[in-house]
Amino acid sequence: MSSLFAPGADKVLTIPPAANFLRELAAALSGAEQARDDPGWLSEAIIYVPNQRSVRNLAQAFLNVASGRAMLLPNIRALGDLETDEPPPSAEAALADLPPVISAAQRIGQLTRLVLAYYSAQGTDLPASGALSAAQELARLLDQAALSGEADLSRLNEIPVDRDLAAHWERSASFLSIITQQWPARLDDAQAMDPYARRFAAAEALADHWRRAPPQAPVIIAGSTGATPASRVLMDVARQLPNGLVLLPGLDQDASGAMWERVLSTPSHPQFAMAQALRTLGLTRGDVGDWRATSIKTRLAGVAPVDPAIITGACGGARR
Repeated sequence: MSSLFAPGADKVLTIPPAANFLRELAAALSGAEQARDDPGWLSEAIIYVPNQRSVRNLAQAFLNVASGRAMLLPNIRALGDLETDEPPPSAEAALADLPPVISAAQRIGQLTRLVLAYYSAQGTDLPASGALSAAQELARLLDQAALSGEADLSRLNEIPVDRDLAAHWERSASFLSIITQQWPARLDDAQAMDPYARRFAAAEALADHWRRAPPQAPVIIAGSTGATPASRVLMDVARQLPNGLVLLPGLDQDASGAMWERVLSTPSHPQFAMAQALRTLGLTRGDVGDWRATSIKTRLAGVAPVDPAIITGACGGARR
């Protein structure tokens, strides 16, 4: 276990789908040489997992591995919590200047009013139900743009359009000005941010904080597929920290090169998010260490494999 954070050790690993992901992680950290030498070492670690369910499950895994012994648990956080007003202690100062998240009800209400005002200016009497439906679609578009990490809605007018579709596109772009021009102004007035935009901003702030003051305690991103820009930002900085580690859930290291290329072009494939994350981070599958082949393999004799579907649900079913 002593080589878990040794110089030159792999910073990105994958735990196979047949393994009990959370128990493997808990056992490796609990049995690390640092943990044996310093009982408080583990309590200083920061571990990010995909969601609140996996926060609870990892805490329980540590308690199970302890087998009744007293244990100081690490700081286990959900990646999704970066959009809340409760940042992890190490990033409190870095996140202090971010506005709060606008509530879902307030966002839909404000967008609905903007839709009604738009159609009123066009001389159209739109029913409230129709305005609400349109507002919900605009909210989804805002979220999808934020989740892509690449879409810039402010540049919609620069999209080249076929002449036959120009008139239709002009009307569409005019309607979308609700979210490209009016909505940002409303957010500024309310001193608030959209949820996924704030999550990304929070991740960047935290990453910048870590770059300026690298934590000496372990920082681990565990179980995330890297499906969102926020998770990829934290993965990238964590693997550069002195005691940083990224643990991917069940990366397929056996697929042929041709098959892996098809994965990269198939968004519905279960490995697509991890494939895209590795590409974004400038890594290949060859850069990812195999948990089973490393010297940090756990000594959990008799731990039974579990159904991969259970692992997915416990440690990464959501987009994180």
